[in-house]
Amino acid sequence: MYTSKRILCPTKNLALSNTQLMEEYAKYFGEDTWVSFSECPSITLTWLGNDEPSTLQYPTSLISIDSGCYIESSLLPAFPSGPTKLTCVNVNNIGFGSITIGKDCVLQGTCICAYQSVCIGDRVIFGPNVVVMDCSGHAVDHRGSADELSNLKIESVKIGNDVWLGYGVIILPGVTIGDRSVIGAGSVVTKDIPNDSVAAGNPCVVKRHIKNNNK
Repeated sequence: MYTSKRILCPTKNLALSNTQLMEEYAKYFGEDTWVSFSECPSITLTWLGNDEPSTLQYPTSLISIDSGCYIESSLLPAFPSGPTKLTCVNVNNIGFGSITIGKDCVLQGTCICAYQSVCIGDRVIFGPNVVVMDCSGHAVDHRGSADELSNLKIESVKIGNDVWLGYGVIILPGVTIGDRSVIGAGSVVTKDIPNDSVAAGNPCVVKRHIKNNNK
């Protein structure tokens, strides 16, 4: 069974102003910090399970976006970019994944899907069309079987402070990206990237290290 609740939807809420979008967001996730929106993102809570639950509850603490963040979902960026999409998933009623975004981050058509946890530090810049996922989405073995959902690969993702992710980067489950690192456009990140690194490629590998004047 597949059930979703859309907190914000680009097709239904397109006419809402920045203030109105923040008001809708705050109904579920609080208004302690102000989020700047450029047009409407897609914010979705999804339940996956073999049986439909009798009572479907959506917690209000799943998505945390800190102060100074900018969420771009318009056609304004110079490069092709769609709406930003933030999705929290609950598998077999075990509990929803969470998305935590630090201060002063910029998301441009960014897609983040959390089955467990995606944690993003402060001042992270996402180039257009970056994808971050902490789950494979489908099991490799036993596809279509009754226990398929139990075989999903789910591993938390962590992105440090002051990270820059180029256009079209894909970050796969279980990856940690260290502070102040830069990931080149089109990279597929399958393994951890240490602090102060320039990394690129498919699979993404470290090309060189960045000199940090603060050390």
